[in-house]
Amino acid sequence: MNAILNKYLSRTNARSAKAVKNIFSSFAIKGVSIGVNLALVPLTIDYLGETKYGIWLTIGSMLGWINFFDVGLGHGLRNKLAESFAHGNMDKAQTYVSTAYISISALSLAVFGVFAITNQFIDWNVLLNIPPDITIGEDLGTITLAVFLMFSVQFVLQLINSIFLGNQQPAKVSFNAMVGNLFILAGVFVLMKYYDASLFYIALLSSGVPVLVLAGVNIYNYTHGFKAFYPRFGSFDFSSLKDVLNLGVKFFLIQISLLVFIGTTPFLISNFLSPKLVVPFNIAFRYFGVLTMVFSIIMSPFWSAYTEAYAKRDIVWIQRSIKRLVRLWLLFVGAAVLMLALSNWVYALWVKDVEVDFSISLCMMIYVVLNAFGNIYIMFLNGVGAVRMQMITGLVGMVIFFPLSYLFSVVMDLGVAGIVIATTICSLYGPLIAPFQVKKILNKAEETPADKI
Repeated sequence: MNAILNKYLSRTNARSAKAVKNIFSSFAIKGVSIGVNLALVPLTIDYLGETKYGIWLTIGSMLGWINFFDVGLGHGLRNKLAESFAHGNMDKAQTYVSTAYISISALSLAVFGVFAITNQFIDWNVLLNIPPDITIGEDLGTITLAVFLMFSVQFVLQLINSIFLGNQQPAKVSFNAMVGNLFILAGVFVLMKYYDASLFYIALLSSGVPVLVLAGVNIYNYTHGFKAFYPRFGSFDFSSLKDVLNLGVKFFLIQISLLVFIGTTPFLISNFLSPKLVVPFNIAFRYFGVLTMVFSIIMSPFWSAYTEAYAKRDIVWIQRSIKRLVRLWLLFVGAAVLMLALSNWVYALWVKDVEVDFSISLCMMIYVVLNAFGNIYIMFLNGVGAVRMQMITGLVGMVIFFPLSYLFSVVMDLGVAGIVIATTICSLYGPLIAPFQVKKILNKAEETPADKI
């Protein structure tokens, strides 16, 4: 891996050196995270049983939607911080951080209040399509309320990640997630040893641990390295909020489309097909997600690096980086094909009694490969804030996703694979359109101001 990265990422440039450092750190961290996530699946299935595990996956994915409802403030903050850092404007950076924390706190409180009221009138057994003959033995309303509360707090605390990302330190974000996963894994072992199967305990463990970890990260960093950015009520600024939201709203609408494509898939499988079929989908998603994770590690430093490079008009570095990432992507295509060939064997070793249809694995591999290619270009477009076309295509995809999913999975009887096909079709902006946008922007960049492109 060292030889590959040395070949594709130059160390002569300080920006590249920082990217390489974060990539190496992230690989070590993600290696642990992958092992933990792979271990969590069979352990949690053993503890809860397949049906309860499928229900937990569906609840977790649905309530996790709150992470998308920051009106794009997280991504907008990331870009604005990267610009402020590039120009050495630390006072402006502190204003952006304070404004974002206060705004997200108010939004999170309001969203939780609405959910707490609405939750009283939701029959979760009906919503999750749980057959009458299956007895859960637990109040799903109480479970969802507790999880939503944890997610609401996490909603605010995870803004610290935007500062890490804006400062081109994605490895620290990965490290925080890894620590949380390790504690969750330890907690599952404790539950298996001392407690009977309980959705509530798993839900509280999985949603509460990240909150505790992020709380510690916030306290430590705002009393040490990020003292200059410590959120203060007196630093709230409406004009700064407008600056962030002008870009953030576009990111928000893109996030909504991603929510539909990714977050609703377990829900659609549960309702169109069966809650049990969420499990094989999740296994294939996590298996090929290892490949996505590896490619994302390499890509992660480039978003904010592109923001800085574009602000300084270092077009040569941008073009060189994109070309090298495309070459690297070709290696991942080969890795994806190999993973597909070995998938049934790996599943048998990993989760034993759970059967994953080959069609699900094939469709998941195609989705992952195309998505990785598109993200090479989307990363640059996100970094420079050129996301209008991505927003429009995302909204169009959001409209057609549900009927396409029903058509392929039910009408054409393709099952879970049909929903993955629908997701792939609705995500074609990245591999088909984004490359042409990037080429157009870079061709104009040297003679046209950034705000005119």
